[in-house]
Amino acid sequence: MFELTYKSVAISELTKADILAIRDIAIKTNELHNITGCLVFYNNHFIQILEGKETHVKEVFSKISKDDRHLNVHVLYEGRKDQRFFPDWNMAFADINASSGEDAEVKSYANNLLLLSEFIEKPTTTLKMFWSGINKLIINPSII
Repeated sequence: MFELTYKSVAISELTKADILAIRDIAIKTNELHNITGCLVFYNNHFIQILEGKETHVKEVFSKISKDDRHLNVHVLYEGRKDQRFFPDWNMAFADINASSGEDAEVKSYANNLLLLSEFIEKPTTTLKMFWSGINKLIINPSII
């Protein structure tokens, strides 16, 4: 089993429809290649973890990195692991931008995600980097 975590910055012209299209394509592509993971979009930043067969993950990531809807694509970590962390999610997706709902709802969702990042088991370096990236993104997006 192989996993890869990356971060990127959305282009300024990215719309809600673009984000939903990215999600829909990710779900279809990942299902086709037996890739699982989680994609988070917050404050114009993406952070994603992909897990599956190494060749499939790298092939999908290669396509992701060439997508012109985001910039500054940077791999946080990649490596091998014994089992999937997201076995039932071909792509979990969270859009927690302030424009996506009421401010109180967004803050509540972000706080819940932070709590999850603190308490969830992180058995691999890739998972540690993924949850650390989410934590930094929510608390201080200027440093991610």
